[in-house]
Amino acid sequence: MKYEEYGCFDIDEQQKIDNEVYENKFKIKRKIKEKKGIVKLKPIPLSQLMDQWKPREWTVDLFGAKGSCVLLAADKGSGKTSFIYRMAEALEYQKMFIGELKTKKSKVFVWQADESRNNSLDKFKLMDLQRQNINFLFNDDAGGEELNIDKLRNLIKDENFDVVLIDSVTGLIMGNGISIKDSEFCIPLYKLNNLACELKILIVITAHLRKEERTEVNMNDILGAGTQPGAVSDVWSMWTDEKDDEIFYLKCLGKRNCEKGMKWKLQGNKEDYSFDLIDADCDDLLPTKRNELSSKFLDLLNKEEKQFTCKELAEVFKCNLEHARRICIELFTEGKIESTKIVEKVGRTYFKYWK
Repeated sequence: MKYEEYGCFDIDEQQKIDNEVYENKFKIKRKIKEKKGIVKLKPIPLSQLMDQWKPREWTVDLFGAKGSCVLLAADKGSGKTSFIYRMAEALEYQKMFIGELKTKKSKVFVWQADESRNNSLDKFKLMDLQRQNINFLFNDDAGGEELNIDKLRNLIKDENFDVVLIDSVTGLIMGNGISIKDSEFCIPLYKLNNLACELKILIVITAHLRKEERTEVNMNDILGAGTQPGAVSDVWSMWTDEKDDEIFYLKCLGKRNCEKGMKWKLQGNKEDYSFDLIDADCDDLLPTKRNELSSKFLDLLNKEEKQFTCKELAEVFKCNLEHARRICIELFTEGKIESTKIVEKVGRTYFKYWK
C-alpha cells in the first residue's frame, strides 16, 4: 500500500531522510568501531589538582590574564578594532594601555577577519602603527578565511606568539559553514579557551552585539548562540555613548578573572584612534590608584608580622572598605599574600591577610 495516495507519509522513511540530510550538512562520517570494553575513569585527587595551581598573571592588567580567552563584544563602529590595535601596540612595547593598564611585553599576532586590508592600512596610517612590529593575517591571505585550531596552534608554537587577537571570531567560524545561531558555534570558542590554557597565552576574540539602541550591555545582548559566554574565560562589552561618539564604555560581564560589573569610561580620539581611561563607574578606583593602594597594602604586610582584616587596612589607608576587600582578594589570587579564615560563634565570617 502506498500511504502517500491517501495523504499520509511513512514517518520512518522520512526520519531516515532527515538523518541523512543532517549528516551531510555537518559532514558526519559513520565509522564502525570494534567494541573495546569500558574505559576506566581516573579521578584526580584535589590535593594533586591544587599542586597545579598557578597565581593569576595579568597580560593586560585587570582585562586579560595569561592562559585565558577573552571575548570582547561590541557594536559595529564602536571602536573595538582600533581598541585591539592599540592593545597590540601596548603589548609589543610594554606601554600603559588606555593610559591606565599595565601590560606585559608580548609578541602579538592579529588575525583580521572583519576589516579589509585597505581599510586597515588607512587606520594604521592614522594610528602611526606602520612601523610597529605586530604580525597580521587577513581573511584574503592563504588560510585566513577559516578558523582551524590545529593550524593556529602550530603557528603560535612556531612563531612563539604570546598574545593572539582575533577580529572577529564570528566571520571565521561562519567560514566553516556554521550559523551564528547554531549550538555548534560555541565549540570553536571552547577550543580557543583550551588552546590559551594549553599554551599559556592570552587570546582576545571580538564578537558583535544585537542591533539595538543601548545605554548598557549584558550577556543577552551578544549576537548569536547564547552559550558563547560559557565557552570563554571572561567577557567584556564595549559601546559608544548615545550623545558623544568619542566617548566609549568598557564593562566586565564576568566570569573568571575580570571583576564582574567593573565599568570604565574611555575618551576616544578620531584623529588617531587612541583611547584614554578617564573615569570608573560607581565610585570605583581607577586602575593606577588601585595599583597604588595595592602596593601600600603589600608594603605594610611585608613589614608587619601581624595579620590585618580588610577593615583594618581600609582604616590605615583611609580608603573604602569594599575597595580594600577587592584589593585583598586580588592580591591573594595573584599569590602575593596569604589569608586566614576567622569563624566566630556570632557574626559574619571574615578573613585576615598576611605576608
